[in-house]
Amino acid sequence: MAKVGLIALACLLFAGCVGSQSRSTTADTTHVYPTVSYLKIKLDAAGHLPTNPYIRVYKNGPREIVFCGTNHLDHSDTENPMYTTIENKFFEIKPDICVNEGGDVSKRVYKDRHEAISKNGEIGLIKILADSLKIQCINGDMTDSLEFKGLLKHYTKGEMLAYIATERCMWSVSPEKFNDTAFISKKYKNFIEGYIIKTGNVNLTSEEQTLAFYKANYQKLLNRPFSFEELEPTNPFSPKGKFQEIGRRSKEIRDQSLLKTIDTLLNKHDKVFIVFGGWHLLTSEPGLQQIINKKR
Repeated sequence: MAKVGLIALACLLFAGCVGSQSRSTTADTTHVYPTVSYLKIKLDAAGHLPTNPYIRVYKNGPREIVFCGTNHLDHSDTENPMYTTIENKFFEIKPDICVNEGGDVSKRVYKDRHEAISKNGEIGLIKILADSLKIQCINGDMTDSLEFKGLLKHYTKGEMLAYIATERCMWSVSPEKFNDTAFISKKYKNFIEGYIIKTGNVNLTSEEQTLAFYKANYQKLLNRPFSFEELEPTNPFSPKGKFQEIGRRSKEIRDQSLLKTIDTLLNKHDKVFIVFGGWHLLTSEPGLQQIINKKR
């Protein structure tokens, strides 16, 4: 698959990961919600959902969960029918609270629908819709530090960095920069210091912070040297390989956090409206059913 296509695939999965530092609900993970394995969810060869958006409604008495799963679009496509479908469903339901992907949007203000979508896609749309009803829009992403803490229970720092740095740093490098050693070194240094250490709260030795340490662990996991031309895809759908296993674990940790957020919100609100990457919906359907059936 061409690198441009894989970049789109990576963005589909991980939009909102880097910089999602806040959430409004407890980080309790004592309850494990049932989910479907990423190896078993139904997608086409390009990783697309059955429809875009793919909407599932879970209802029990006055309580209702509406989950709009999306394939993320180019923000310039502001008139795409996906946005209209989400908007129509929102006003049909008239929710009490919303859950968005991509971090805390509580302070974002848009002058109109076009600006919201052109700047932030469906994240901007759900914020301006929530504002129209004067309801809250809650961040559904867990903190990076909690995600990394969860991963480090199962993997070494080198293994975690091999995956996370590939997904959240290396895939964003444009082809014209592949051979720019100074640019790559600076980008990786900023990623480690500003994101992994500062935001992610991971303690690393001087050696563990180096680009050489990342490349050595990348080669160990994949049995081949690091190369931008053959950069490993970070999708979770291959049953083979430690690299993909770490990716699945990362997403499973995030899915459990999202389900906990929804469960907690239903303790105080009847109608919860979620707009999130569609793969999270496909894996979380059993957990969502369990949540809506719960006696409160």
